[in-house]
Amino acid sequence: MPEEYRLIVGKIAKADKQILTECNTRKTINRLNYFFNRHVYVINKIVLKSFTINDLERFSDVKSHTLRVWERRYNLLQPLRTTGNSRVYDLDQLKKVLNISLLKKNGHRISKLSAAPESWIHNKISLLVNEESKFEKAINELIINMYAPVPDSFEKALDKLLFTFPVEVLIEKILFPFLNVTGLLCMGHKQIEQHLVVVGIRKKLILAIETTFHTKKPLKSVVLFLPDSKQLDLGLLYACYFLKRRGMHVVYLGTEITLENLRVVFQIHQPDYIFTYLQKSHNYPVNELIHIMNVYAPDSNLINGGFYTEGSSDSKSGFFQFKFPEALDYMAASLQ
Repeated sequence: MPEEYRLIVGKIAKADKQILTECNTRKTINRLNYFFNRHVYVINKIVLKSFTINDLERFSDVKSHTLRVWERRYNLLQPLRTTGNSRVYDLDQLKKVLNISLLKKNGHRISKLSAAPESWIHNKISLLVNEESKFEKAINELIINMYAPVPDSFEKALDKLLFTFPVEVLIEKILFPFLNVTGLLCMGHKQIEQHLVVVGIRKKLILAIETTFHTKKPLKSVVLFLPDSKQLDLGLLYACYFLKRRGMHVVYLGTEITLENLRVVFQIHQPDYIFTYLQKSHNYPVNELIHIMNVYAPDSNLINGGFYTEGSSDSKSGFFQFKFPEALDYMAASLQ
């Protein structure tokens, strides 16, 4: 148990002992209720992963307002409360919301779903056979196993999906949306479960890249790089797989690439595209990179596929900005 949690539990236990020696007044009862709830909340923080209502909205695509309505009207969820009275949900409730959201998309009414036993819901989920539902089921399984208390559950779930779907379907229809909804395409992993997920998916992406071949000579080429080591490279690895599979020659440089590194590369190879994704509030010297391109790779186009970027272009300077998926589609379209 982490030291900070030991201190919290120790303080709660000490407070409980003090309360039990006091008289049975209303104030004491209220304090007992407070510390009981605090016990449950802390134990959930230690043993199980807890989620805010915003987490549930992000993973399930069900609005927070709707979740509150389901809670009040149908007693669908039973969140714990923090000392600040914020809702906290456990892994089982996240799984319930994901399943109900999926069934609702397939025509089931929330009034019936809220009263249905868990076994009935699981049975209906297993009977979904349309393609989009299969993909969403797989994404939901990865989300749940990402936070499961068993260390290797995510890796096992990923291996199971690898046997179920062709690798290109797994990566483009399941892993990419999963990484997108969890924010792991570009953001740093601060939690241990996220680190394990990143390691597992990176292995699968590298395997897919190494086993992708084309017999025809590539007509276009791209250099992929990230300037900052704080950014995750899963998006870059996905771009490498996506473009290589479509027949583009890919030069993968990785992270922490400086302007000088790029200058040396351009002296050896002049790509059609230079691709990166920059954080929303970046201070990257784009103009300096464009100057280097004009000198050493004048026919290259710089593509920023930032996840927060609005589309814009300057064909005169060769600098284009798209959202991440649109950036990949733009480069792939040049191969047709």
